[in-house]
Order: sequence, then C-alpha cells, then structure tokens
Amino acid sequence: MVYYKFGNLFRNYTLQSLYIENVYTLKNCNHTFHKECITRWITEGAQECPRCRVPATLNDIKQLSVEEAGDSSDDSDDELIQSSSNASTQNANANDLTNKLNNLNCKYVNFVKIKNKWIIVNNCCFNKCSENTDDLSNNCIKGNGFVKLINDEDIKYINSLRSDVNKVWNLGGYDKRVVVSAENSFNSSQNSSNYSLFYFEIKCIFEGEFVNNNEKWMVIGLKNCNTNSRIIKYIAKNNLISNEKNEEFKLCQTLFWKNYYTFGCGIVYPETNKINEEFPYIFFTQNGKQIGKGILLKENSDSYKPYVLLSCCSVEANFGNDVETRPFRYDISKHSITEFY
Repeated sequence: MVYYKFGNLFRNYTLQSLYIENVYTLKNCNHTFHKECITRWITEGAQECPRCRVPATLNDIKQLSVEEAGDSSDDSDDELIQSSSNASTQNANANDLTNKLNNLNCKYVNFVKIKNKWIIVNNCCFNKCSENTDDLSNNCIKGNGFVKLINDEDIKYINSLRSDVNKVWNLGGYDKRVVVSAENSFNSSQNSSNYSLFYFEIKCIFEGEFVNNNEKWMVIGLKNCNTNSRIIKYIAKNNLISNEKNEEFKLCQTLFWKNYYTFGCGIVYPETNKINEEFPYIFFTQNGKQIGKGILLKENSDSYKPYVLLSCCSVEANFGNDVETRPFRYDISKHSITEFY
C-alpha cells in the first residue's frame, strides 16, 4: 500500500493506481498529484496549488507522458523515462520523474498524542476561591462566578450568586469570564518526515437556570507560547473565528451554539523539510465537522497551548489521552483543508 498527499488530504492507494497515466503536475510549480487529487481540486474550485499556494488554474494542469525503456543490464529494473523529442535529455527527465513519483510515496499525517491537563489562568477574586475549596456548593466570597477543575479534563463553572435567584434582587457578584489553559503545548517537531496533527475537543454544558444568552460565553482556541498574548480562537456566542491580528471572520448563519455541543481545535505542522515551503495552520470543528477555513501561521508559530474562556458554561474535554477507547467526534484520519483565510 502506498500513501500520497494532496495539500492536507492524505489517502492510500495500491501501487497499480500509481501508473503514470494517473499522475498530473501543475506547470507553474511542478508539484505532482494523483488523478483523484486533481479531480477533487477541480471539483472544489481551488485557485492555487495545495502545497505551495502558487496560483493555478485548469489550464495549468498537465499529464505526465512517459515511455518504457529497455533494460540496460541483466539485474536492472524497467525505468520510466519522460517522452521527449530530444534524446539527450531523457536521462535527466527520467530522474526528475522519479523524484516526482517519490513525492507520492509515504506522505501521511501523524496525530501526536501528548498527556495534558487544564490549569486555571485567572480567578474569581483575590481570594482565589477556585483553588481554596473542593466543595462545588461553595461560592466565591465576592459572589462572582468561577471555575473548578474536576479532574485533568473536566471544568465545572460555578455560577455567581447573581446568576441564581438573587439575580432578581440584584445581589451578589457577576459571572466572570475565566481563562483556562492546558499545561502542555503543541510543538512543531524539529525532525519529522510526516505532517504532525495536534487536536483537542470540549463538550459545552450550560450552567444556571436563569442564565441568558448574554451571560453564556465560550471561546476555544490556541495561544501562541512565543508571544503569550496572541490567540487564534473561535467565539461560539458570536459565531466567528479570530486570528492573531484580531481580524474576525464571521461564519455562516446556519452554525449556532447549543447545550451539549462539541467544539474542537487543532493545528497541523508540515514535515521538517517542508517548513520553508508550507505554513502550519489552525482549524476548528463543531460536532465532528470542520467549520470555517484554516488559519495560516506565518511567523512565531512553533508552539501553541490549548485555551478556553468560559462564563456560565462547564466543559468536558478530550485531549486524546486515550483516543483508541475514547475517540474524538471529529475523524482526524479524514482531516482535509483546502481553503484558508
């Protein structure tokens, strides 16, 4: 079985399907793809090479043409030689074709499993009530909302006093938006021949009988460890994706946020020898399906930490610590993105 890569789509094919009549190239950049990759590329209306982002159209697609060469010795295999009217260039063309075919071989995405857990970044008040009690029935001394870490992956939001019946009398504090970050970061490998995919998911659970839409808040994303301030995130309430420059991309109106919805966030790093040709990117999912486009990362992008911001919303996370028995809702083995902001 042979694996090949089309942009960020990874599939496997038998050797028979890699006959030269199935191999196409884009003339502007000479990147080579399987016939089914090109078919999908055309169907999706892409306007650039999936590997290097060089602009490309239907007119740029060409099929490689070859002829079979005779054996030069008893123990030699048949070679593929690109047809050419100039016989003196046949050997060079054959070597070039071999390199292109090798690009189809053994390229696949590797999900990187790392042990992780949540760490609270900010607290409800100076007393740090979330750290000073194990009793979920206790309240913040200021009456503010806060979060409690149930275990490594689950976060319980404790509503403010004002979010309960006391809200009618305008008593208590307020439902503070609490930031929680993961302990371990998603790091680019210094020596990898594969594409590395990091991913996590959270299931949202609304808290508080009297909570309205203005008080509910959930943000999921990745925080840049190099800058410690830039965050690429999806804001569920506003249904938008925001990049490190705080540019916002509104998603389609059919997407919305409901109780028990599952959201995911991932990052894909290219193989080490492609790091100067292809950018890593971040993507988001909802209930097992990709939402929006990918966010390309063009600088200071070798380390990111999972991040959530919560108000009146608890979460049950899945860091993929035991993905074999507790799989993600999103099928990471079929991950594919061809469009980017």
